[in-house]
Amino acid sequence: MTGDKHGNSTEDSNKKAFEAFFRESYSTLYYYALHLIPEEETCKDIVGESFFYLWQHIREFRPESALTYMYTHVHHLCIDHIRNTKRRAAHTVSYLRMLQEWNTDERRESERRIATIMELIAHMPPLTRTVMEKCYIEKKMYREVAQEVNLTESGVRKHVMKGLDIIRQHFSVKYKKNSNQTT
Repeated sequence: MTGDKHGNSTEDSNKKAFEAFFRESYSTLYYYALHLIPEEETCKDIVGESFFYLWQHIREFRPESALTYMYTHVHHLCIDHIRNTKRRAAHTVSYLRMLQEWNTDERRESERRIATIMELIAHMPPLTRTVMEKCYIEKKMYREVAQEVNLTESGVRKHVMKGLDIIRQHFSVKYKKNSNQTT
């Protein structure tokens, strides 16, 4: 019954030995990890994780072999970290290449479409071309364009719709004129 009062005496002695081992060897293991991985915070995490694992298995703690075990455990965690870092870096490089190719393709396609639209605008009837250029290239409001070309805002809208229809027809985009129609 006296053993129950203080808990398992072997476990208590293991905890005390563990605490002493921690104080004596943390720095040594930290610098060992730092030799393998030049990242201070990562090394602290790795050594901390190793000690946590050892603490979880305190019943099997053997002070005479603990340092050798911890060097091995820290070494393995460092190697795992290096592998994972290389794998993430390879995935990142692959993703960035793919993204760059996609952006380049998208940019080329966008530039091609813009060039086509500019060519279509250049071949529109003069007033429609002027209205489209002022509204979409110069970014003017319908009211401003109407004053400049002596049209009503409604007239500007009609020329914009005419220009957009020409562009849609070229790109074969069909829009419903009213929502009751089906295609």
